[in-house]
Amino acid sequence: MQIVSLLRALRADVEADVETGRVDGHLGRGVYAYVGALARLVEDGDRDPGIALNEARSAAGFLRAVPRLPDVRPWSPR
Repeated sequence: MQIVSLLRALRADVEADVETGRVDGHLGRGVYAYVGALARLVEDGDRDPGIALNEARSAAGFLRAVPRLPDVRPWSPR
């Protein structure tokens, strides 16, 4: 199950990117969950491994291409 190992490594990379703040945390958590779900589907035999790996790489690439969103500014009444 070489593909499952690659998916898990990619998920760990996404987690590291979120923790260090290199990518947007909100989007990163979603991509992290998505890649994890793909790994489980491959393990269960419900998803083609090659397709799942391509989808996971695409999601991670999208995450890294999107600029980090600015922090929420506090609300102030006018």
